[in-house]
Amino acid sequence: MRIRYLTMLGLAALVLPVLYAQNSKTKSNPDADWPMYNHDLAGTRYSPLTQINAKNVTNLTQAWSFRLGPAGPNGSLNTSPAQEGDVAGVAPAAGARGGRGGATGGPTSNPEATPIVVNGVMYLPAGRRVLALDAESGKEIWTYTLPSGNTTARGVAYWPGEGPIPPRIMFTSGPGLVAVNAITGEAAAGFGKDGFADIGVGWNGVPLIFKNVVMLGATVGELPQGPPGDSRAFDARTGEKLWDFHTVPQPGEIGHDTWLNDGWQKRSGTNVWGWYLTMDEKRGILYMPIGSPAPNYWGGDRPGNNLFGNSVVAVDAQTGKYKWHFQTVHHDLWDSDLPPAPVLIDIKQKGKTIPALAQIGKQSWMFILNRETGEPIFGVEERPVPAGDVPGEWYSPTQPFPLKPPPLARTSFSKQDMVTA
Repeated sequence: MRIRYLTMLGLAALVLPVLYAQNSKTKSNPDADWPMYNHDLAGTRYSPLTQINAKNVTNLTQAWSFRLGPAGPNGSLNTSPAQEGDVAGVAPAAGARGGRGGATGGPTSNPEATPIVVNGVMYLPAGRRVLALDAESGKEIWTYTLPSGNTTARGVAYWPGEGPIPPRIMFTSGPGLVAVNAITGEAAAGFGKDGFADIGVGWNGVPLIFKNVVMLGATVGELPQGPPGDSRAFDARTGEKLWDFHTVPQPGEIGHDTWLNDGWQKRSGTNVWGWYLTMDEKRGILYMPIGSPAPNYWGGDRPGNNLFGNSVVAVDAQTGKYKWHFQTVHHDLWDSDLPPAPVLIDIKQKGKTIPALAQIGKQSWMFILNRETGEPIFGVEERPVPAGDVPGEWYSPTQPFPLKPPPLARTSFSKQDMVTA
């Protein structure tokens, strides 16, 4: 069980957007914005700012703080200068009732959220609320409160609007995609029903928005049968569904033959659960890091390699049409799936620049793939692996091993390694 204490937005990771505000005007400096969860669609988490560097970072001081904890006596959030030892509310444990956007509950904090900053305004979730704050002063601009339930734990997304439609803040709450007017903090007119669009299956991540397309993963259980983990996309203007992608291929679809003995039927898991997606804006390609099929540690009822489990899958962002896939683990029996979305990079090889992506999982391997084709750039070798002896289990005879780069940490242990005496 994880219980996290939210002390303040004075936590280093959360206040970097406000620390520089003492000496720069964010509203006139777009480079000072942090417009989405990973900063950009490519997932780089890179800020182009140059004022803060390795030499002066230790000189940063807290500019302001904003309490995200339980509401005060008048029902509003408390704002105050930072006080030594000042502590806000306690966040619910992961998966607990009232946490991560999945159940109803009272106001809480979201200590796992990454605030975004657009045009000098910071947007972030706080339990049942979404807040807009002035990034320079920390003063509240508006607060939106959900009628029930909580926001997702990870953050919110910004859509710039179109024509007469003003910009919107978008996030998930349980099985709903919520849109809020970014200027007024009111439910977005014309979006779903009173600003809510039914997405069927909730997601604890942050929407990825490209043009007018809002793309989501799915948060499903880890029982063998249950809701599908399909990825979906919705219209940012109306909330209407645009497409869904079957993460467990249906009959006639690519990859269906990797599920033997009808193990695909009503299969749950096999979902993008890891909070975010990335995409190539120039090519219009969305990259989805798909998790392992359910259940995590038993595969006797799902023989075969089980696509698109444990795979990076590329689709057309506007249509959801399949482009390519690469599976990092065949027939996963160890919950060794892909928590993070791939990061888009460019690689120079033999005088040419290759559009690539880097995908890591839980095994210390990094797969570097051509992001147009899915082909490994430095090679991947299928190596024989030993099978276990669990009655009724099915084992893949080989697994993929990238030739470069070397593993980021050790990948095996012997009996001698485990002896400490």
